[in-house]
Amino acid sequence: MGIRMTKKRLDYMDMVKGVGILGIVVMHSTTVPLEAIWWISSVAPPLFFLMSGMMIGYTGEPEKSWKEILIRKGRSLLLPFLYFSLCYILRDLVRVMAGISDMEEVRLGVNDLITLWGSSVLWFLPALFLSESIFIFLRKIFGKKVFGGQKYASLWTASACLILTTVSFLINDALKPLEGFFLSEKQLYALLCVIRTVLRAVYALPFVCAGYLLFEGFRKFWEGEKRLPLWGQLTGGIILFLAGIPVSVANGYFDFRSLSFGEIPVLFYFSAMISFAGILLICKSCPPVKPLVFFGKNSLIVMATHIDFYFLYIALNLANRVNRFIPMGNRVFFFVNVVGVILVLEAGCIAAINRFAPFLLGRKRRF
Repeated sequence: MGIRMTKKRLDYMDMVKGVGILGIVVMHSTTVPLEAIWWISSVAPPLFFLMSGMMIGYTGEPEKSWKEILIRKGRSLLLPFLYFSLCYILRDLVRVMAGISDMEEVRLGVNDLITLWGSSVLWFLPALFLSESIFIFLRKIFGKKVFGGQKYASLWTASACLILTTVSFLINDALKPLEGFFLSEKQLYALLCVIRTVLRAVYALPFVCAGYLLFEGFRKFWEGEKRLPLWGQLTGGIILFLAGIPVSVANGYFDFRSLSFGEIPVLFYFSAMISFAGILLICKSCPPVKPLVFFGKNSLIVMATHIDFYFLYIALNLANRVNRFIPMGNRVFFFVNVVGVILVLEAGCIAAINRFAPFLLGRKRRF
């Protein structure tokens, strides 16, 4: 039996994820103007779906067996979803016993776990699991000879992703007038959560597909075998990154969790993709930035803990206490204070989880 080669981690990809998770922290910190939140929200969450598509191409997952794919994705995405959901439910039970909440909050947490809707930011994990699985399924199906084999597989897959996403938008629009009906019974609400969980994953399909095609189309460049002039690569990245800003602002408010995609959803997809391409090129042009690499590698922990482990609450309270003593430039200092405190707390949390509770991430403890 031959030895399977393991793909080495690419630092610039971890840096991209580091940029994405910092964007999510800033987005939730309430320290930036509303227009900036619109832009960040249209870039940061999609960034992870786009990067997952690139990783599918980098690791060659469509060529692997379904058993291997589902075991790996279940361990890395669904197990963390389960364990962090249980942590949230336990927290809510403590709040009930302390008299600051009621059992309805606990019931909703259980519903979010069972239906895969996801409490708070945990929606991302089942959405990514389902979206990646659907994409790989489509890629495997359309890679068969009956559809023209590998030559046309990407074209058929991309077309299917666009069709499914369009249908999902139509289904979600049809569900909106029926929300009152679904909210009338707990079982009906649970059904609505399941339906929208699937719709949310399908909405992410174009991002996963675009990331995959981007990597496959320029594989030698992304793997470092082919190089471009550094100045052109960096300049192109900056231009693409900046070009996405006015497009996302024109589209308006975006929220993946509640399935709200602004005034013109096509603009949302377009702005997210060009901004991602810009961030990708910028990170690939730069030497490894250790803090970005660190938080990128541990982005799942940051995502699951920065709000629901009360790090944001602590940071905002501390910043408000300190802010009264900083009369000049306090807006900037307030932002730095909040984000800085969150990242310091996250660094300790990352170390603790990786050392003592790696099972939360679907990993085994190393002795």
